[in-house]
Amino acid sequence: MNINNPWARAGCRARFLLRLLSATLTSFVIIILLAGCAAESTNPLAVEKLNGDPPKQEKMSLEIDCRGVVNGVFQPGSETPYYEKTYPVNYTGDWYMPYYAKSKWYMITSDEPGARVDIVATMSRVVINFWDYDFYDNPGKVKFLVDDKPIGSFDLDRESSDGQKMLTYQITTQKNTVATVSMILESGRVTVFGYLISCLDENFLY
Repeated sequence: MNINNPWARAGCRARFLLRLLSATLTSFVIIILLAGCAAESTNPLAVEKLNGDPPKQEKMSLEIDCRGVVNGVFQPGSETPYYEKTYPVNYTGDWYMPYYAKSKWYMITSDEPGARVDIVATMSRVVINFWDYDFYDNPGKVKFLVDDKPIGSFDLDRESSDGQKMLTYQITTQKNTVATVSMILESGRVTVFGYLISCLDENFLY
């Protein structure tokens, strides 16, 4: 898609929203599953894994949608969290953030090569939940980094290893201090549904 063409961009967004509407029920199921796994010491949804295993026990997990700081400005513009300056999720590039009014849940999507998300926190791991690849055009490929060190890539145009279409990817930090987990779009489109950020337990460190 030519991101500089407003008509092409509007058409893409219209098709994307129509597919989102057809998938509303699926979204509610995933929200429930993400919330349910927040209390687990190991996340059963994290089918795909990179950078080793997390500690055997974690203090807590924070489930969040895709709101965040986009190119220096917290989005959506109608909301500003009190911790805006230290919000853990930052986006760079051309991102579009659709909203489910009933679920009060924001997703995010981009088809700009090089579009990037950085999650910065003192954490044991991040689980990224990718939207069903059947519901959007041209699912592509992303790569992951920890503190700017490449650790692997992920093809979005496929089922997960357990046969599910909602893809979840776990990236561990292998650190007991602040870490940056990054995802960069290499090709095609990426659509993210939410994140699970797990906090370290001081009694079970790396």
